[in-house]
Amino acid sequence: MQVDSLREKFLEFFKSQKHKIAESDSLVPKDDPTVLFTPAGMNQFKKEFLGFDSGFKRAATSQRCLRTDDLDKVGKTSSHHTFFEMLGNFSFGDYFKDEAISWAWEFLTKELKIKEDKLWVSVYKDDAEAYKIWKDKIGIPDKKIIKLGDKDNFWPAEAKTKGPNGPCGPCSEIFYDFGADVGCGEKICDPSCSCGRFVEIWNLVFTQFNRKEDGSLVPLPNKNIDTGMGLERLASVMEGKQSNFETDLFEPIVKEIRKRITVKTPKENEFVYAIADHIRAVVFCVYDGVLPSNEGRGYVVRKIIRKSVLHLRVLGIEEPLLNKLVPLISQVMRVPYPDLKDRQEDIALVISNEEKNFINTLESSGNLFSKILLTADVTEIGEFIFKLYDTYGIPPEVTTDNLKKRGFKNLDARVYVVANKKLEEQKERSRQQSAMKGDVFGAKGLDIKVKNSKFAGYKENSVEAEILAILKDGEIVLDQTPFYAESGGQVGDTGKLTKGKSVFEVLDTQKNENVILHIGKVVSGSFKKGDRVKAQINIERRLNITRNHTATHILQAALRKVLGTHVQQQGSLVGAEKFRFDFAHFKSLSKEEIARVEEVANEYVYQHEAVSCKEMPLKEAKKAGALAFFEEKYGECVRVVSIGGISKELCGGTHLDNISKIGLIKIISEGSVASGIRRIEGATGSFAEKFIKEEEQNTIAGAKKKEQLKQQKEQEKKRNLEVSDILKGAVPRLINKGIKINGVNVVSSLEANLDMHALRLLADKVKAELKQGVIALGSQDNAQKRAYLVIAVTQDLLAKGLDAGRLIRQIAPLIGGSGGGRPDFAQAGGSKPENLAQALEELRKVINL
Repeated sequence: MQVDSLREKFLEFFKSQKHKIAESDSLVPKDDPTVLFTPAGMNQFKKEFLGFDSGFKRAATSQRCLRTDDLDKVGKTSSHHTFFEMLGNFSFGDYFKDEAISWAWEFLTKELKIKEDKLWVSVYKDDAEAYKIWKDKIGIPDKKIIKLGDKDNFWPAEAKTKGPNGPCGPCSEIFYDFGADVGCGEKICDPSCSCGRFVEIWNLVFTQFNRKEDGSLVPLPNKNIDTGMGLERLASVMEGKQSNFETDLFEPIVKEIRKRITVKTPKENEFVYAIADHIRAVVFCVYDGVLPSNEGRGYVVRKIIRKSVLHLRVLGIEEPLLNKLVPLISQVMRVPYPDLKDRQEDIALVISNEEKNFINTLESSGNLFSKILLTADVTEIGEFIFKLYDTYGIPPEVTTDNLKKRGFKNLDARVYVVANKKLEEQKERSRQQSAMKGDVFGAKGLDIKVKNSKFAGYKENSVEAEILAILKDGEIVLDQTPFYAESGGQVGDTGKLTKGKSVFEVLDTQKNENVILHIGKVVSGSFKKGDRVKAQINIERRLNITRNHTATHILQAALRKVLGTHVQQQGSLVGAEKFRFDFAHFKSLSKEEIARVEEVANEYVYQHEAVSCKEMPLKEAKKAGALAFFEEKYGECVRVVSIGGISKELCGGTHLDNISKIGLIKIISEGSVASGIRRIEGATGSFAEKFIKEEEQNTIAGAKKKEQLKQQKEQEKKRNLEVSDILKGAVPRLINKGIKINGVNVVSSLEANLDMHALRLLADKVKAELKQGVIALGSQDNAQKRAYLVIAVTQDLLAKGLDAGRLIRQIAPLIGGSGGGRPDFAQAGGSKPENLAQALEELRKVINL
C-alpha cells in the first residue's frame, strides 16, 4: 500500500535529520484537560514545548488523531475526517523557520518528487521572515505566496484577541494545486478560495510568542516548531485522487459498503464516505479503550455509531454492518497497527452490541411517537424532536418525517423554533465542554526545580538519603527513596524519615513529574535541606499493597480466560486492605461466572509461579504480548511484569517475587461503574480470610435468625389458633354477662392472656352480635406490666351522644396511659394493669350519668 510507504518515508526522512521517532500517543490524552481526544501530533509534547528536558530536542511522529468539530462536514467534502493520521516534525528550542521550511520543501519535492509548480504556500500577513525564506531561499514566485490573517495563519486562531494564554505564533501552509479544471474555474483562484482546487497538505506552526494575561505577545526565549500534515490528504495527492475517500486507505471499506446498498439516493457518496470515516474513528476509539456510553468520550463514540447507522438505513441497509467492517480496517492498518488484527473480534463485538441496541431503539420508537400524538402542544412537540436527537441520536429530520407519516401533515413553524432553540443550547453546552480549559499548555509540576528522585523501593525497604528540598510544610524531596509514589492505581507508601531523634511521619507519597514528594508531618525535632535521613517504609503495609497489586494481574488473567480476551483493564485502585479492578465487559457477571473467575484466580495462585520484572523497549514488550493499561502513557523503555505463562503486563508497581505469597484471592463484589465497564472489589491474604470468616458468621447468624423467625411464625400461628378458639367461646359468655345502664346494654370484662389485637377482634365480634350497646374489654401483660383497654360503641348510640374516643380518654389515666380513636371504636394502653377493674367501674359510672 502506497500510504504505508508515505508514512515510512516521512519518519525516515526526519530520522536522518536527527529527529527522535516517537510512537503515536493514544487518542485519550493523559493529564490534559484541554482536549477530549488527541487532536494533533503536538499534544504529547506539551512538556517539551514548555522547556522540560526529556533528552531530545527534535521529534517526529505519525499520530492518530480524532476531531469532531467538523463532524457534519464529513462525507460532504473530499478531505474532512473525524479520525486521521497526522505526520509531524517538532523542534523544542532547537531549529526554527529556516530548517522547518527547507525540510518540508525538500521532503515534498525531492523525496516524494511532487512537481514544484503544483505547490503554493501561505504565510501570516505580518511574518516577513517566513515570506523571505520562501521567496529568496526556496525560490517560490511572489504570486504563489499568499498572505493570510489570524483566522487562517496564526495559531491558535483567536490567540491575539481572545486567547488562550500561552505559546502561540504564525503559521505557513503548503497547498497542492489540482489544476485549473478543478473548482471554480476563475483565473484569480488561489489557496484562499474554498472551491476545492487547492488542498492544504502541510501546516508549519512557528511558536515564537507567549500570550500574557493582558493580551500582549512576548517573544519566547526558546522558539519551537510544530508541524502537521494529514496522511490521508497526502495520500490523495500522491495517488492522483481528488478525494481522500478514493485512496487505498478507504477504497476497501467504501467498496464493501456499496455492495450492501439497496436504496439509491443522490447523496450516496456523502453517506458512504461518512460511514467509511466514522467506522475508522470508532475502531480506534475502542482500540484505545473508549467504549460507547452516555457521557464524555464514550458519548462521542455512541453518537458517531448512531449517525452511521442512520446513514446506512438511508441506503437501505437495516442490518448491523459496522462491526463487519472491522476486519477490513485491521487489514488496511496492519503495518502501523499489527496488534489491531488480534483485537478485531473484541472491537467488533463492542460495535455490534451498540449497533443492535440502537436499531432496537429505532424500531421501538413508534411507542414514543404514539404518546406525543396525544398532545398538540407546540412546546412539547418541539422538545420531543430535540429529545429524540439528544437521547437516542435520531436526527430532527427523521423525527419530523415520522410525525408527518403519523398524521402531522403541517407541523407548526413554532415547533421548529422550539426544537432549534434546544439544539442550539445543546451545541453551546458541547462547545463549552470541549473548549480548551485554561491555558494552551498546562505546566503542572514543571515549576519544581529540583533534581529527579531515584526510586529504590523495588529492592529496598529503607535507604540513607539526602533532603534535596522542603517545598512547603509537609512535603520533602529526597535524592533517593524506597517510598513508592501513587501511580498506576497503586496507593503511595507511608512510613518515617528519621534523623537521630527527629522524626517525620510520611502519611502519603505522591509524584510530580519525576519528583517524589513525601507528604506528612514532623513528629519531633526539625529538618532542613541537606540533612541526611533514614527513609523507612511501613513494611507490613507495603507487603499488603504488593500482594493486592500482584492479585490484580492474576485477576485480569482469570477474567480473560473465563469471559474472553475482550476484557481489558480500565482502571484500578490497589490499597492495603483491598483492591478495586475496572474492566471492559458488556453485562453483569452471573454468580456462576464470579465463582469461576475466583476459582481460576486461586488455581493460578496455587501454581506457585515466580514473578519476574524486566525492563525492555516498548516495541519489544508489545511484540511479546504484554498487556497495557490504555490510560497510561509509556516511555520508550518499559517495565514488564511476567507471571509464568499466566500473565504479562506493562507495570511500574511493586510486586511479590512469587504468587504463592498472595495466599488467597476473594472477590467481595461486582458491579457497574459505566456503560460497558464493570468493577470487581476483592481482598487477599489475611484480609480475604477475615472477609470469608465474617461471611460465614453472617451466614450462620442469618440461618439462626431465619430459624428464629420460623419458630416465631409457628408460635404466632399456634397462638392465633388458640386465640381464635378463645374468642369463639368468649362472645356468648360476654353477651350473657352484659347489663343495662340507662337503657344501654353494657358489656365490660377483664380477659386473660389477650393482646391488643385480640381485644380488638373480640370487641368487633361482640359488637356484631350485640346489635346495640357499649363494649369495654381489658387485658394485661404481666411480663411487660402493660394494660390494654378497648371500647366499642354501636352506630345507633352515636346519635345519642355516646363517643368511644371521649369515653376512653376519661378512663385511660386510671391505667397510667392515654387513648384515642374513632367515635365508634377507641383503644388505650397504660403502665398500671392493676387498675383495669377500677377503670371499667369508672366507665359504668360515666354511662350511668
